[in-house]
Amino acid sequence: MDKQEQVGIIKLSIDGINYLRTLPFHNGEFPAWRERVTQLMGKIYGKDSTEYRRFVNAPGKSFVIRTETGQIEEYHRKLDCYESALKSLIGEE
Repeated sequence: MDKQEQVGIIKLSIDGINYLRTLPFHNGEFPAWRERVTQLMGKIYGKDSTEYRRFVNAPGKSFVIRTETGQIEEYHRKLDCYESALKSLIGEE
């Protein structure tokens, strides 16, 4: 896979984040998206690479949040973290 294909895949993954922002926090699309992109990052960079770890570890530690507002904020925080990690892989910030 050449660099242009890698960038295209990452940009599609970022577009997925934009779609996920339109969904409620308790959707099934987010875990499926995260799993797909994690697998793609492993194929593109290898599971031992810093790029793979940057994506996988992007959101950091999560906390159990019991209020709906807190869960919404945590969902959007995670999306922002994943987006930043993906953009850093293609040189966008």
